[in-house]
Amino acid sequence: MYEYFTDGLKLTENEKKFVEAALTAVTKQTNQIRIISDFYLIKNLKKLSDKTIISNEKLSGSNEKYAKGMLCLTGGLVFVGLVQIMLMIVKLFTT
Repeated sequence: MYEYFTDGLKLTENEKKFVEAALTAVTKQTNQIRIISDFYLIKNLKKLSDKTIISNEKLSGSNEKYAKGMLCLTGGLVFVGLVQIMLMIVKLFTT
C-alpha cells in the first residue's frame, strides 16, 4: 500500500522496513504516511537548500555588479560637480 506514496523517493531497505513496521492496528496508514512524509522532507531538504544556496550566490553576484555600477555613476556625478565648481571659480575670476 505505501509504495504508491513512495514513488521516486528511493527508500533504503531499512527505511522500507521502518515504514512497514509503522502499520499498526490502531493507527492504520496514517502513521505510515506521516513517516513517509518525514522521509520525503529529509531527502529533499538537502536538494532544496543547495538550490537556495546557488540562488543566493547568483543574487550576491548580481548585487555586486549593481554596486560597482552605482560606484562608477556616483564617481561620474562627483566629477561633473567638481568641473562645474571649477568653471564657476574660473568665471568668477575672469569677470
